[in-house]
Amino acid sequence: MPELIKKICEDLKVHSQMLAQSSEDQWSQEPSVIDDSVRTILIRCSELIRATSDLGLTENPTALGILSRQLLEAFISLQWVISDEKRAVLYSEFSINELDRLSQLAMKDGLLSVKLRQDNSDITQEFLANRGKPKKSVSIEQQAREAGIFHVYQVFYRFMSLDMHGKSETIMDRDERREATVVHLHSIGAISRASGHVAILWLMHRKRADNEKLRELLGLNESRA
Repeated sequence: MPELIKKICEDLKVHSQMLAQSSEDQWSQEPSVIDDSVRTILIRCSELIRATSDLGLTENPTALGILSRQLLEAFISLQWVISDEKRAVLYSEFSINELDRLSQLAMKDGLLSVKLRQDNSDITQEFLANRGKPKKSVSIEQQAREAGIFHVYQVFYRFMSLDMHGKSETIMDRDERREATVVHLHSIGAISRASGHVAILWLMHRKRADNEKLRELLGLNESRA
């Protein structure tokens, strides 16, 4: 089992490097506004996968469960942004919009203030009045629905949320930790392959992967005796 884990982790590290390189390569001579969002997601996937390869060696299924959900979230967003240019533009604004939303909430609760540099006077209320209502991000559930992969959200994402929100058992038995580690690493590998396939198919051929191919890459078509 330790050798199997080591082998899987080495493969994940290689795939992480491949995704990072793919995010930089010039695949098509036809520019698209979608490309920047795809490359951004690829980099995020690469970093998440690199982290899981390290955690796998320490046999940490709790942390692996949390990161695998983050990786699946990135995969769903990837499918969502390549389905429509407007969605790609929205995705590129998510981080700044969310920062704006959280900042305004903190200001309204009196936990954050805006002050003039000249005399240190508080202008928080004036700032909020002129700032306007912050834009909301699109939830992962909605992204999955709009991208036509809600089944992936239902089958994987909901259950992965148990680890994310601390609603699953923390495994302490050594043998069980090892077995759970292998399961998580296989899932991460499947999501990693699916993300790479989807991204390269878009960047190189300007095509979307069909759901049957995604099911195959994610292992949803496999049967167990």
